[in-house]
Order: sequence, then structure tokens, then C-alpha cells
Amino acid sequence: MTTDPSAALTGDERAAARAFLQRSEVRLSTMHRVASALLSGAGIMVLLPTVERDSVVSVVRAELTGELSFDRVALLVATFVSIALPMAALWLLVKELTRFYFHGEHRDGAEGEEFLPRFTLTGLRLPLDELTPEGHARLQERREAPAYTQLLVPDNDRYRARIDAQLARYREGEVPPTITDRDRVDMLLEFAASRERRILEEVVKVEYGMVRHVLRTQVLVLRYAKALLVLVTTAGATFAASAVVQGRTAEPTTGQLQGVALILAWWAPAVVFAVTSPVHWLMRILKRDAAGARLVREDREITHFEDIAVRCALAGWLAATAAAVALAGDVGARQPATAMVLQAASAVVLLGTLVRWDGARFVIRLAGRHRTA
Repeated sequence: MTTDPSAALTGDERAAARAFLQRSEVRLSTMHRVASALLSGAGIMVLLPTVERDSVVSVVRAELTGELSFDRVALLVATFVSIALPMAALWLLVKELTRFYFHGEHRDGAEGEEFLPRFTLTGLRLPLDELTPEGHARLQERREAPAYTQLLVPDNDRYRARIDAQLARYREGEVPPTITDRDRVDMLLEFAASRERRILEEVVKVEYGMVRHVLRTQVLVLRYAKALLVLVTTAGATFAASAVVQGRTAEPTTGQLQGVALILAWWAPAVVFAVTSPVHWLMRILKRDAAGARLVREDREITHFEDIAVRCALAGWLAATAAAVALAGDVGARQPATAMVLQAASAVVLLGTLVRWDGARFVIRLAGRHRTA
């Protein structure tokens, strides 16, 4: 016979467990406020229309005005990459928010394993060992009373049919014809992971849940920081490119297009530097603590977005360089030698940022391979 550890708790131990659960609720509430307020993408949503509105329109209009040549197509590709990267950052941020707030609940049902997607916070029920057997029996009577079960399952056949359909969907079968409102209540409690546990089991559940929240929150914080840095860097490049072509009602000159190409070429190393900076800041903290600083650079959860951003920046740089070379060969280009020097300088700076990103192994990293040892 298995002995319940909770039954042997002293009064002080039980009070300590209750106090811990109260503190945990405050901590979980703080984490959710961080995710909903700071990390909801509000800052990005404010800046994104500024980047994607008039400035981008003026640049794209200038690139499309006139005959569509190779250099203009290359410029359009580079511009599209610079616009798409902040959008991808916002997309991945919302993805992480969804993963933060929801996860899969696996349980073994009568018909086999069931999968229930649910909110990350579970429902709460009074621990089993907080009442005497007589008190728990009275609580069960109240739970089964129609006046209370109707809070979850109203006396409405259409509502019952909707619950039954949901149950059949997740259990991949038909709902028994003898199902009662109390059975439906139990099913809804399962959907919310609201189960009767003893107080020590509640403590363990909260401890493990807190770990999950911390791990997901740190990924969210880093992803938000990277997304915001990418957006600010892209905004600067977009405003500069818009200033170059601003006010032109006719076809832009070759010199103006060459200026846009140079700006986009310098945007690439700026983005690489910006998106990889948060991890470098973490590495400096770890170095001061004499820890394995390089390990954080190999964490794919933390570096997933920067891997995408670096590849996009490299693609944008290649397109901008192709446009700059084509424009420099135009007989109407102004100061082509200066433009090519600036273009070559952007290549040197880009190489430096890639080496800063992952040393001499950045080529292997670009191919999608992380260190394994």
C-alpha cells in the first residue's frame, strides 16, 4: 500500500507549501505581464508602419520608374529582403508568444492517448488533502449540484451538442449516448488541466511549470530585442534610401539608384551586427562569470532568428552588390570609382561582422550547421 507523503506533513510544512504556492502565483503573474505587455510586439507594431509606409513606397516607385533592367530588378530584390526581414521578425515573435501561452496536454483516455491543446496556466482546484474526508464529501456534493454544473454546462441542448462534438473530435470517436452533464463538466475540467491533486503534487506542478515559463520567457526577451534592433536598423536604411530618391517625379538618375544600392549594401552588415549583438552581450556577462560563454552561441532556441537574419542580410547584400556593379558600368554613372570603393568597403565590414558572429566557422554556420562539440 502506497503511503501519501502529504498525510505526514506537519502544520509548519503545510503552511510552507501554501506560502510557496502563493509566491508562485505572483511570479507566474509577473511573467505573463512581461509576455503580454513588454513582448506583445507593441514597440514593433508602432515602428513598423513608419518603415513600411511612405519611405518604402517612394523607394520602390523610383526603382520601378523607367525601363525594368537587371540593376533595377536586383535593387527590388534587395529592397524586398530589407522589408521582409522585420516582417519575419514580427512573425517569429508572435509564434513564440503562441508557444508561450499554449502547449499540448497529453493524457491516456479510455479510447487511447488524447491530445488536448490548452492554455499554459491550468485551472485550480482545492488540494485533496486540505479537507477532512467529510469536508471533501460535502465539496463533491456541491460540485455535482445542477446549480453549479450549469456554470460550465448550461441547460441548453445546443450547448451540450457543441461540447459533445468537441469531445468526439479529440477522442476520435462517438460520444456515448449515456453521457451526463456531470461527465461533460469532467471533460471541460480535463481540457483546462484542472485536476484534483494533493498539496505536494500542486507544489511539484508549479515548480515544473515555472521552469517552462522561465525558459520560454528568456527566448521571448531575446527575440524581441533582436526584432527591435533589426527594425530600427532597417528604418534607418529605408529613410536614407527614401531621402536619395525623394522629390523625383520623373525617372531617377543612375546616380540615385547607385546611392540606393550602396545604402542597401551597408544595411546588410549593420543588420548582422545588430541582430548578433544581444548574444554577444550575454557572452560578455558569462565571461565575467568564468562560464562557457561560447555555449550560448550554439543554443538553437536562442540563435534561431539571428541565423535567419544573417542569411537574409547576406542575400540582400549580394543583390545590392549586383545592382551596384551593373550601375557602375553605365556610362551615365557619376563617380563610379567612389561607388565601387564604398561597395568594397561594405564587403570588408560584412566579413568582419560575420567573423564576429561565429569566428572562422561562419561559413559552416551559414549552411545551417552548429557546433556539436
